[in-house]
Formats: sequence, structure tokens, C-alpha cells
Amino acid sequence: MSTCTALIIPADLNEPARVETIDAGLETLQTLVGGNIEAVSGGDWHFYLNEEGKILGLDWNRRAALLVLQETGVLADLYCGNTVFLGETRDGDEGDVPRDLIDLAQQLFGLHQATA
Repeated sequence: MSTCTALIIPADLNEPARVETIDAGLETLQTLVGGNIEAVSGGDWHFYLNEEGKILGLDWNRRAALLVLQETGVLADLYCGNTVFLGETRDGDEGDVPRDLIDLAQQLFGLHQATA
């Protein structure tokens, strides 16, 4: 199990996006996205979402799409359902979400950050 700082962006715009420390294991990730996970890579970060989000008719995650578009300049897909952004360690394991991605999310739509 790996404890990491994650950026969690709910699809529901009424729920705040947030930064929190999670156990980045499969069970936790599946719970956060509400089903089996699909990974989308973006350089030194990646995010997980429900692999059946479109089929299940989950809400489009506008904030996640905006973040990906601003960070990469490309929006290759519609992302449906909640997303969990993480970083990567040098050896490819789950790592803390990069600080610049957190800062960009804060600028774009604001974040709820739990205090430790």
C-alpha cells in the first residue's frame, strides 16, 4: 500500500474538489471513482476514473477536463465521473500529485484543502 497526496475532483460541481492524503491502493481508488478504474496519463501525473463512466451515464467531469486541457493543451476524451489525480515516482509507483497541478487546479476552480 502506498500513501499519497491526491487531487480528487468530483464530477458533481456542487462537491468541492479537494486535496487529501489517501491510500493509493486499488480498493480505495475504486471506491473514489465508484467502480473499476481506468488510467489516463499526462507526463509526471496520471488520473483514474470509472472505466464504465460513459456507459453508466455518469456526469461529465468538466473540472477534470479543464485541468487536463490547461495542462496539456489537448482534450482527447470526455471524462465521466469522479477523478483521482496522482503523481508518479521514478520507478513508476504511485506518488504525490505534482504541486504545479494542485496550484493550477486552485487557480482554475478552487480547492478544499484539509489541514493536517
